[in-house]
Amino acid sequence: MSTAARLTLYGAGLVVAFGAAFGLASVIVPESFVADWIASGEQSEHAPTAAEQTPESAAH
Repeated sequence: MSTAARLTLYGAGLVVAFGAAFGLASVIVPESFVADWIASGEQSEHAPTAAEQTPESAAH
């Protein structure tokens, strides 16, 4: 079997595996859980990243 055929089969297998995982997750995980997860992420406060800090706030 040539290398190109092996890589093609490997890529096709990855597409099938991830497609199946995505499809199963949409069936198994309830929509209310997803909505709660998104809402909790929007409400959390994180420390500013280095790019967001001013020199004055970085000193504290």
